Amino acid sequence: MEEKNKSGSISVQILSKSNGKNKLVKSIGSSFDENEIAILVENAKHEINTNLNI
Repeated sequence: MEEKNKSGSISVQILSKSNGKNKLVKSIGSSFDENEIAILVENAKHEINTNLNI
């Protein structure tokens, strides 16, 4: 999930949904730069596929 912060940066987080509620599993990072955000998203996908059983 990408979420815009009050500061304007984008946070990339891994969330799990259970009983209609989102639970933060891991925060990957945040950035203002679109290229860095894309890297963070890829890191999150890798984390989900290799380390987490979501």
